[in-house]
Amino acid sequence: MLQSKAKSRKVEVTPARPVVVSANNDGDGCQECDTAARLGLSTEQGEAVTRDASRATGHNLSLPDIEAAAKIFALLGDAGRLQLVLRCMEKPQTVGELAEASGMSQSLTSHHLRQLRDQRILASERNGRHIFYQIDDEHISCVVRDVFAHVTHD
Repeated sequence: MLQSKAKSRKVEVTPARPVVVSANNDGDGCQECDTAARLGLSTEQGEAVTRDASRATGHNLSLPDIEAAAKIFALLGDAGRLQLVLRCMEKPQTVGELAEASGMSQSLTSHHLRQLRDQRILASERNGRHIFYQIDDEHISCVVRDVFAHVTHD
């Protein structure tokens, strides 16, 4: 239950649904606050996850870095998109080849490929009339291989 006190401008927030309020109360928050809100985190939770991720990886990460990583995991969490990524790990493939192999329409395949390309999971390269999709870099291949090594490990 949100309650606002007119004089102090304090906002009480239930843990289930954090609300980010900017210091100037005009609705324009900082980029970190906006990113935290998009991720469903309070500002304090955003700071904590950034600190923990930076410590765990040895890199100085920002909340937008956390958001980008979450988007990649979300994209790879869809079995159809994961199948497209796995096919592209074998060799560069066209939309038609990927659609046929996956049993998806070319339109849906193209939609998934665009999402994967936007997050730099896949890269595209034109060769004549065809556009070939392949893994953008070896980091993605390592993540996918490591996940399958994890799920098959006893």
